[in-house]
Amino acid sequence: MKSKEQSKKENSDERPEKTSPQAGLEALVLFSQLGLTMAIPILLGAIGGHWLDEKFGTKVVFLILLVCLGIVGGIAGAYRQITAVTKKKSK
Repeated sequence: MKSKEQSKKENSDERPEKTSPQAGLEALVLFSQLGLTMAIPILLGAIGGHWLDEKFGTKVVFLILLVCLGIVGGIAGAYRQITAVTKKKSK
């Protein structure tokens, strides 16, 4: 037979942890920042690559090259952002 303390512990473990509205807002801001961190370098690479292709008369060489560099840069920026947030939360 379970004691009252054990059943209280089990019941408290089943309940989801309540979060403050500020925590939800922080998560939304982080999600938005990650999206922009990924999108902006890719977009700039596409615009710059298209412009260079028109200037030098190439078909899509610079577009593909700069979009790939934008993807790598976006992933690197997102990684740095995520590691900074996780370090901040672990302290």
